[in-house]
Amino acid sequence: MRRYSHYIIIILSLILFQNCGSSVDAAKVEKTNQLVESRQFEIEHDWLNPMSGSRINLIGNPNFIRFKKDSVNLFLPFFGERFSGGGYNNEGGIIYNGPLKDLEISRDNKNTQIIEFSARQDSEDLDFTINIYPEGTVNTRVNSSQRSFISYQGKIGKLKEKAKE
Repeated sequence: MRRYSHYIIIILSLILFQNCGSSVDAAKVEKTNQLVESRQFEIEHDWLNPMSGSRINLIGNPNFIRFKKDSVNLFLPFFGERFSGGGYNNEGGIIYNGPLKDLEISRDNKNTQIIEFSARQDSEDLDFTINIYPEGTVNTRVNSSQRSFISYQGKIGKLKEKAKE
């Protein structure tokens, strides 16, 4: 009988820990949903995945996508091939600050939110697809008319307001 009581205690403990873990996940899911619905959030990426070569760690390198209602401000470093154009400047990254064009927000059957929009940087057309997973991780894919495909992995968070000077 004593042996069975140990098994029962172990099984009940596992069930208890599993239920506690899922409540934390539900809180993350709700926070992510609120951020996307407000359309005021920031994405910061930790990894960059170029078409050729290895993953690049972006921790410590400035990069962001900031959504403010109907506009976006973004800077994403670019490590890949450029096919044409570009000019002679020191801006090697993907930069855009302006209104959201062709914005579409949808949700798939696994509760992943998909944000798609277009932008134009000088003579370059950019198409963005951002998958925001329920627990706040993000996968950003960028297709360009003048550069190779590139993707980024990161996390969604609250929009950080700049301190007024």
